[in-house]
This record gives sequence, C-alpha cells and structure tokens, in this order.
Amino acid sequence: MSEIATKIKGTKMGNLKKLDIELIGIGNALLIKKLCVPRYQRSYAWKTKQIEDLFFDLSNAIDNDIGEYFLGSIVTSKNDLERPEVVDGQQRLATISILLSAIRDYFYNHEDYDRANGIESKFLLEKDLHTLELIPKLKLNDMDHNYFLSYILTQPNSEERTIETSNESHKRIQNAGKILREKVKKMAELHSPKDYLLKWVDFIHKNLKVIWVSVVDDANAFTIFETLNDRGLALAITDLLKNYLFGLSADRISEVQNNWISMFSKISAISNEDMVITYIRHFWSSKYGLTREKDLYSEIKNKINSKMIAITFSEELHNGSNIYSAILNPEHEIWNQYDQSTLNHLSTINLLGIIQIRPLILSILSNFNKIETKKAFKLMVSWSVRFLIHGGLGGGVLERYYCDNSKEIRKGNIKTSKDLLNRFDKIVPNDSTFKASFVNATVSKSKIARYYLRVIERQARGEDSIELIPDENVEFLNLEHIMPEKYMPNWSYINEDDHRAYVKRIGNLTLLKTKINSEQKSARFEDKLEVYKKSELEITSSLKKYDNWDIDTIKDRQKWLADLALKAWPNKII
Repeated sequence: MSEIATKIKGTKMGNLKKLDIELIGIGNALLIKKLCVPRYQRSYAWKTKQIEDLFFDLSNAIDNDIGEYFLGSIVTSKNDLERPEVVDGQQRLATISILLSAIRDYFYNHEDYDRANGIESKFLLEKDLHTLELIPKLKLNDMDHNYFLSYILTQPNSEERTIETSNESHKRIQNAGKILREKVKKMAELHSPKDYLLKWVDFIHKNLKVIWVSVVDDANAFTIFETLNDRGLALAITDLLKNYLFGLSADRISEVQNNWISMFSKISAISNEDMVITYIRHFWSSKYGLTREKDLYSEIKNKINSKMIAITFSEELHNGSNIYSAILNPEHEIWNQYDQSTLNHLSTINLLGIIQIRPLILSILSNFNKIETKKAFKLMVSWSVRFLIHGGLGGGVLERYYCDNSKEIRKGNIKTSKDLLNRFDKIVPNDSTFKASFVNATVSKSKIARYYLRVIERQARGEDSIELIPDENVEFLNLEHIMPEKYMPNWSYINEDDHRAYVKRIGNLTLLKTKINSEQKSARFEDKLEVYKKSELEITSSLKKYDNWDIDTIKDRQKWLADLALKAWPNKII
C-alpha cells in the first residue's frame, strides 16, 4: 500500500462509508471510468508553467525508462450518479486528456487515422450505440465542458476549434492545447514518430500512476480531501476552503454548494479567479481582524467547525460577494441606491490602488446608512491621498488598522463617519505633516498625477474638488512635464542630476487640454509659455507669472500646490 493510501486508511474518520483505493494508470482510469467535474469545482486553471513542468517530468521518466511515475491522488465520489464526480484531480485529468488529444491530432494530421481513432476511442470519446453521439470520457464543469469538447476533444479538422472566446478558463484550455500540440510535433521531429508517440501513450495508460480514491458520496469525499491536504498535499486555498465547507455541511451540502457557486461566479466574472481568495480574506478580515493569506485556511477551520456555522458562513460569503462585486465594478446595480459622489469616491480609491482598505469598505457598505457612507468614503479618499503622499506608516500597520476598525463597525462600536474619524485621527497625517510632505512629493504614475492635478485645479476654482469623477477626460486632458521628461541640452541651466531629481515633482507637472507636439514638448520653457498662457486651466495659465523654469520655480510652484492640496483633501467631515 502506498504512503498516501496508508495515511487515508489510518485516519480517524468516524462514520466514513465504503472506501475504495487502487493504484492505477491515469490513462487506464480515462479508459475504464466515465468521469465528470461537478459544477461547483473551479474551471480549468493550469497555466504554462504547470503544463511545461508536467511535460518535462513525463519526458524525463519516459526517456530514462523509469518504470513508473507517480502523479498524486485522485478523489471521486459516486453519489448514485452515472458518472463519478471528481472532487480532487480535475486539473491533472484534463491536462493528460489534452496531451492525449495532441498525440491523437498528430496521427490524424499525418493521415494515420487508425491510430488517431484508436487513441480517441480509448481515452477521449466513445460513441453511443443508440444515438451515435460522441460522449467524452471526461466531462468538465458546466463552464468549460462545451469549449473543452470543441477545442480539445473534437478532431483537428473541426470548424469548432476556430471559435474565439473571452473566458479566462477557455483561454487556459486553448493555451494548454497549443503548448502540448507544439511539444508533440517537436517530439515527433526528433524521434521515430509512430514508435515514440505510442511509447508515450502506453506510459500514460499503464505507468503514469495515481492513487484512485473512490467513496460513495460528497461528504466522505471531502473528508478524504481534507485528510490528504492535512498530510501535506499542496492545493489552492480556495479549493481547500470550498471542500472543507462542503465536508462540514453534510445533508445540507446543496445549500453550501449553491452559495459557493454564486459567490465564486460573481467575483470571478468581474475580475478573475485569483480575486476570489482576496475577497474571502478581505471578508474574513473585516469580521475578525487582519488575517494573512497563509493563515486564512487555518483561521477559518478554527472558527467554522460545525454544520450550522458552515452553512451560515457560506450564506455570509454569498451575501458579501454582492457588495465586493460592487466595490470592483462601478456599473454594479448597488450604486443605483447611492448618489454619484459616493461612487466617485470609491472609484478614486480604486484608481489610487488602495486595496488594503477594502475590508473597511465592506463593513461600511454593510452597516452604515447612505449619508454616513458618503461621508466615510469622502474621508477615505483624503486619507488615501495623505498616506500616499506622506508614506511613513508601514502597509502592514495600516492594513491592520483598517481591518481592526472594520471589525469594530460590524460589532456596532463604530456607527458613524464621525466615530470613524475619531478612530483614524491619531494615524492620519495631520495638516502640517501632509503639507510638508506634499512640498517635496514626486509622482511616477501618470494617472495618479493627473488625478492630483485635476483635484487641485477644481480647488483653485473654488469647486468641490474631491467629488470629481476620477478618470474624467483621460484622453482629452494631457499630463504635461514642464521641464521635459527627457533631459535636453537646451535646458542646460538645469544639470542632469537636478533633472533626474525634479522631473517628476508635482511642481513640474501640469495639465493641458491640447496636446503639445513632440517638438514643443522638448522646447525651452520660454517657448512653451505661450501655450500655457492660453490654457483654460488655472494651474496651467498661472505659469505666466514665471519668467524662467528652474529648480527654485519648481519648488515655489509646489508650495502653492501644497496649500491647495491641504484644502482639497481635508481630514475632517464637511
């Protein structure tokens, strides 16, 4: 018995029902077992590195005549279904199927139809005798099934292979197909094609071994899954959490599965699958304080330890995902309930890239009324700018502060934006600190520089600057470096060291509604001044007060901008 099988057998599993364990070639499993990936399992996720690593390992084993290669464990549950469901191992099964299809394609493209059809009928597709329909040996989840069938399992002359897709998992399936078809082609060029490729097929069939664990239902399958992970098998945290919750939910597993599917779909549809774990961590941190990703699984296991708690937590994750989706998506229907300035504040926070504040946003949107939410969001914009300009407070300390106060909001200890301001007043840079930092600030990202300058422009005009749409007129409004980004000889009164130090200073930046052509951009200040004077923007037309442009004038202008910034991003409720 293998080490993994021994660990499974030795686990205290209480009421674990019938358990079958066998050592089997993964190709043989595809040959004799009809399998499906349930709809709650994540879609195809392997990227180039994982595919190439597997191919390298197989190539090394085959070329060195290693008798067997162990590929880990596959866990399936029968659930009284015609096809066993794959609880763990779908990525490996799908990738091996893609590899076998690439070998099949090579024979087909070289008109060796007998071998191509033989590989296809054994490992990929079989024909229903009644309907003559081709049935896949491995059926992926609902999201991937049709694309996998069309792009991988059908023969290479199929028109369906040309179908374009914007779905991320489909793109990964497509990428895997292209990589493995190209590698099979190169292998065939270096060896006797028929004998060498069939050697690969035989190895996959008999010698590429997995521990096949089959149980009667999902609850038992998830117990096995949990045991294997606890004994050291690495897996994505999202999969571990999902299967842990499923295992706890027992006879109410369908509720938890539906909650998980809905949550996963909402988040991944707006961003990508990697964002799901970020959401779960942010949601958990908003309830229990800062939790690092490496600790998330164990923290959840410690607190979510019964069927009812697991069901409640899945409902909370599901409900919270709607709010988190809105944080990521300015078009979300939730924003119909709020005024435009609230959405503008959130969009600004996203533009600034302040991700660690999201637990706080989650708690505010879940607990504050709309007026207090607007006030709190406005405060958070000011805080975000002040922290970015000043720096100094470590990201970890700040994130912990966000999460700790998120928890206090959920506990009812912070009920208003004023309460929140009182909590943050001790760590947000005060006016004198913020102004002193702004006087010497540089900005490398043009979108952030453009935002700063647009807010300051509105402040200079006496408008409510902080409520503007953060990406308004991106194409129309251009960021201008008064002293050119590239050091030019005709700016000889500024040496190269000073140029390097001051070219991205906020004082050297302005906005223009018209684009200066490339020749003008490198011209001397005196030559560009006529363009600046005609500008409708206060921060640009005001450059007319300077006769020349040097380090002293950059410093002088930045002090003026700092005075405006102090008013534009106040640390108080207005």
